[in-house]
Amino acid sequence: MNMQQNRTVSRSPYDTTTDWMRARNILAKSFYKELKANGLNHRQIVELSNELLQMVSEDFEKGDRHW
Repeated sequence: MNMQQNRTVSRSPYDTTTDWMRARNILAKSFYKELKANGLNHRQIVELSNELLQMVSEDFEKGDRHW
C-alpha cells in the first residue's frame, strides 16, 4: 500500500476565505495569549514560531505540498 492510500483526507471546517480569516485571527490571538499566560517572553514566542515554520518547511521538502 502506498503512502497516498494511507492518508486520511480531511476537509477544512472553514468553507470560505472569510471564515478562515476570522478563525485564523481568533486562533492566533488565543494561542498568543496562552503562551504569554504560561510565561513565555517575546523572544521565546518568536523562536517557537520559527520552529513551527521549520516543521512546515521540512514537510514541504518531503513532498507534502497540501497547503
